[in-house]
Amino acid sequence: MKKLLSLVFITLISAQSHAASTVIEGVIEKSEVITTKVGKDGRPILGAAVGVGVGSAIGSGSGKDAAKIIGGLLGARKAAKQKNKTLYGWRYIVKANDELHVIDTWCAAPNEQCTGIIKGKEVYVINGNEVSEK
Repeated sequence: MKKLLSLVFITLISAQSHAASTVIEGVIEKSEVITTKVGKDGRPILGAAVGVGVGSAIGSGSGKDAAKIIGGLLGARKAAKQKNKTLYGWRYIVKANDELHVIDTWCAAPNEQCTGIIKGKEVYVINGNEVSEK
């Protein structure tokens, strides 16, 4: 059984290392900024409830009550600090081989805008999901 699992694992690894990349040349027909929100909304009441639940598993008697209170306060504080982050990116419409390709790319860091590629630039479309200037 170990030999069979090893053989399957090696086959999967070698198949992925030989996967071909597709690169086609095209021209940007349109580019526009896109955004999306990621992360959690700060919800202190939910955080407090979770903190009380965790605190109730600790201690006994008045120590348990103190653990619930502290857990509730810490949970509310942590949840209140969590905020949505905005991811910025670019949506490109690229004409390549008489076809239009829609490709979304995202900036590296949340809450930061990045530069895009303007209309008319020649580009490479890599694996159908990445754009690179020529």
